[in-house]
Amino acid sequence: MSEDNLKGSLYDDDDILKKFRESENRYLQQVTITKINGLCPYAHREGESFQVTNCNNDGLCGALYNQLHPSILTLHYRGSLPWQKGDSSIKAMCPEMKVQVEVKRIEKEDLEFLKTESEFKDMTGRGFKSLDKNQTFIEILGVEYYCAWGHREGQRFEIDPFNTGNVCGFLYSKVYPYLNVHLSGASVPWAMEDNVMNSVCPDSYNQTSFRLVIEERKKE
Repeated sequence: MSEDNLKGSLYDDDDILKKFRESENRYLQQVTITKINGLCPYAHREGESFQVTNCNNDGLCGALYNQLHPSILTLHYRGSLPWQKGDSSIKAMCPEMKVQVEVKRIEKEDLEFLKTESEFKDMTGRGFKSLDKNQTFIEILGVEYYCAWGHREGQRFEIDPFNTGNVCGFLYSKVYPYLNVHLSGASVPWAMEDNVMNSVCPDSYNQTSFRLVIEERKKE
């Protein structure tokens, strides 16, 4: 956790910073692939397991991660869902109704921030015409105070509906619906440029600002 930008911010206080670390880093959510109906385009396999948080994706399919994100957030902060049969786990399914998972909250042995790198999977040539035609990128425009994930001005990440591109899970979940709008050739009414949409992450205090950029894929 970098403290370069903490001065003058809410976190420039040892007690508040300690409370933040204990709340944010106490748990992880283990996502286990329990059953696959048919063929998973992202090539998930039964028995695979991922250590995720509301920020960390750990290589899980972006569409599945986005589907699970509200539940992951609830479990991460010690909440529960009305339909849970236990107090720390849920069962769910991907939006394509092919991949079934179990999500379980696990208390960590340390308070280190969980951040794992994931490999970008090429999804072209798999029947998704919009991905064969276009690439999508997140460009970080700035951070008001401090980003726990480590985003900073000038970063650029390739993402798509299956790959989070190693951006913060909160940011990816925020942009996901608009990603599919723009990939469909449409746009939101407040987009001031073609194939570009500006936004900010859900952290209204630290405010990481970014833009979603759609570019035509270069022919090799």
